[in-house]
Amino acid sequence: MKRKSELVLGITAVLCAGIMSVSMAAETEGLTEEAFQETETVSEAVLEAETAGEEESAASEETEALPDADEDIPETIRLNIEGLEEPLEIQNTAELNIAAVSAEPIDEEHIDVTMKSSDGLTYEFKNIRYVEVVRPELTVQGSFAYIKYTSIVNGEERSVGQTGELTYEEPAELFAVDDVYIRTEPDGESEILGVISRGDAIEVLGETADYFKVKKDDVTGYSVRKCVSEDEQEAIAAVKAEEAAREAIRIAQEEAARQAAAQQAAAARSSRGSSSRSKTPSVYETGRQKFDDCDGSGHGYYEVTYSDGSVKYEEY
Repeated sequence: MKRKSELVLGITAVLCAGIMSVSMAAETEGLTEEAFQETETVSEAVLEAETAGEEESAASEETEALPDADEDIPETIRLNIEGLEEPLEIQNTAELNIAAVSAEPIDEEHIDVTMKSSDGLTYEFKNIRYVEVVRPELTVQGSFAYIKYTSIVNGEERSVGQTGELTYEEPAELFAVDDVYIRTEPDGESEILGVISRGDAIEVLGETADYFKVKKDDVTGYSVRKCVSEDEQEAIAAVKAEEAAREAIRIAQEEAARQAAAQQAAAARSSRGSSSRSKTPSVYETGRQKFDDCDGSGHGYYEVTYSDGSVKYEEY
């Protein structure tokens, strides 16, 4: 019995030792796994910090490498013109990033100007009479750039728009605020194709710096921009103003005709009994009103009223 008890105790001890070993191994394995996970987490955090540091450093280097945007935008554009001792200074009120500018002589008084921006855009201005330019400035209105200046000849404000034509994806409807010609080309000397009357709606297909490309009925051509408006009410007001002006002219002409007729009758009475005949013509001009075409071309017409009430038109 004693040996059996010892044997049982021995087996129990072995079993206890084995269980403790397994338990310790399990605990050790759990601790090792937790430590590994913690180590892996720390490693990932360190790696992310290092990566963020590298990205921040790279971003900082890129920011330092970027040029100041204002450095590309000159306040004044200096244009050297052959024959002038001093360059022509153009104020860059448009704030375009002009990097280069050149002038090509056309004759002794006119030049073509080309400007190029640092982002690859080209602006061309044709036939500038530089000998009368005072206080020039580069401006932008809508889609086009302009060189605006004061004329030293008469003090008028003038502008030369950049070349080029913009075509609309869809036609627009605008309205004439004055009588205006439709011309074959966007200039005041090209052939006249037709006339748009004040107040008319116009189909607009595109634009240049100074002209709209328009379509009226079956005629397509170019009409000067300043005679066309997006505001229909402005066109209606212009029509009413014209009607009022014409009515005032008509009344004044009728009064002039009445006075002329009275003078003619008086002259006829005073000449009765005389063998000489009155040299006063039976029908004569009593009024003449000038109407300019609004494109500034110097063309237009006169509305002439005669003593018998008839009206005729003379182009000039």
